[in-house]
Amino acid sequence: MGEDATLGLVLWATDIPALSAFIEAVGGFAIEERHPGYASLLKQGARIVLHDDESYRGHPWFNALRKEGVARGIGAEIDIAVDDVAAAYQAALRLGGLSIQPPYESEGREECHVMGPDGYVFSCWRRHA
Repeated sequence: MGEDATLGLVLWATDIPALSAFIEAVGGFAIEERHPGYASLLKQGARIVLHDDESYRGHPWFNALRKEGVARGIGAEIDIAVDDVAAAYQAALRLGGLSIQPPYESEGREECHVMGPDGYVFSCWRRHA
């Protein structure tokens, strides 16, 4: 793995290639590593690591996630600064993301909200100069 991150987020995913491609295209993260069942993405000192279910069978939610198939992203929103909110929004839709809130202006910034693979919600934003 590359440089040390100042923030790390680990997400369980059912489709590592789909979620890593979504985060790369929508959030502007660079893929550090991607293997079957694992991916690591980095952007400006923040790292997102993706694991498939098989990587941590001892997790207390392992059986519930596998049996019930619930959206893993319930209760979480991943907030990412991007260079171009409209472009991030369009990339999300092209990759099958669900529009929660199209780009809008609020309190000196532009933002949008999209749901990606496994039900993870992403808030993409850019502060106005």
